[in-house]
Amino acid sequence: MRRVCVLCGRRQGRATTRVVPSEIMLDSTPIFDVLVLIGLIVTAACIVLFADWRLALFALLVQYGCAAWLLAQLVPMPLPIIRVLSGAFAAAILYFTFRRAQENYRRDLAQAEDDAARLVVERLYRLQVFVVGLPFRVFALALVAVGIIGIASSMTFLGVPTEMLFGGLWLIAAGILVAILSRDVLRLGLGILLFTSGFAILETATESSLLLYGLINISDLLLALVIAHLAALPPAPQLWRRRRGEVR
Repeated sequence: MRRVCVLCGRRQGRATTRVVPSEIMLDSTPIFDVLVLIGLIVTAACIVLFADWRLALFALLVQYGCAAWLLAQLVPMPLPIIRVLSGAFAAAILYFTFRRAQENYRRDLAQAEDDAARLVVERLYRLQVFVVGLPFRVFALALVAVGIIGIASSMTFLGVPTEMLFGGLWLIAAGILVAILSRDVLRLGLGILLFTSGFAILETATESSLLLYGLINISDLLLALVIAHLAALPPAPQLWRRRRGEVR
């Protein structure tokens, strides 16, 4: 935290100072930078590897906090808080969407007339989150991590610090990986939010444009609303009929 102290006079033999606040930015240390980067790695890995939506949303929130710590070294302090708030609102929108999907599943399962109808409901709502299994996701994530470490440690990009470059590229690559491997709309949305978070770090590190920074935060909320709307759409009738035909 940086402050400017100005000597303004003496009163009764004692010196008095006036504190003039300037742009408040966090001065980080290498230890905190390493911890933040580890947090980004772990949170993105949780979203890629684990199918549980509660764990994925918690990882998304922690990821926004870690990204805000990196942004606090680049922009004045109120702006990273806005990033955390936009991420929290986006996660809240997705949380209520997940809860609504769970309630719809229980309602349709209770209204099923026989075992065949219950099996159809389970197949409609219990779709696989990812198109590939866990071993392939671990292998793909390891390749991405090795590639990002090699790029961030061997090249410079417009004078961006190494930790900023690694954090931004890692979130962008992890978001693309989630979007490629996911089958569920909500998980696809988490990948898009990871991508925008990494883009926000690189954009802020290269060009401190408050307009673009604000647009990125607004886009997260709009993306969460669009994803929630797409996830709330009922299954297609032809899919329902095809699944009933498979059961029969």
